[in-house]
Amino acid sequence: LPQLRGRGLLSDSQPETRELPVSDLGAALTDGVVLCHLANHVRPRSVPSIHVPSPAVPKLTMAKCRRNVENFLEACRRIGVPQDRLCSVGEVLEGDGGGVYGTVGMLLSMAPPPIISPSRRVQLAGFALFYLSVMSVLCAIYVHLAPRV
Repeated sequence: LPQLRGRGLLSDSQPETRELPVSDLGAALTDGVVLCHLANHVRPRSVPSIHVPSPAVPKLTMAKCRRNVENFLEACRRIGVPQDRLCSVGEVLEGDGGGVYGTVGMLLSMAPPPIISPSRRVQLAGFALFYLSVMSVLCAIYVHLAPRV
């Protein structure tokens, strides 16, 4: 989760972990904050403004929740989620997970594959060379020590 904090997806005031029963997942998405961050993760800046709770006011007003959800659904449309796979604002605000899960699943399927950074490529190439070197040495030792028939 530190990388989420560094990217601005998780503020310093938000706890890193939160216990949440699966049955409460729909209710946890009702303010639209997590959904907006998810859309921005799939396509950066697709939701330009997200209303988030503050320590002083930990619960968003219904109007702000609705605006977050509307922004999320609009971002999904722009990203390319088909209209028939979009849930309604009401489904999200009521905590009805069924339609929301379908929309989220479709949104995630539209995400581009992760790009391996150049430094990661160098690490992988270095490991491959190390592995091949070790295997070559082991093969040479085996051939040298194997009984000749």
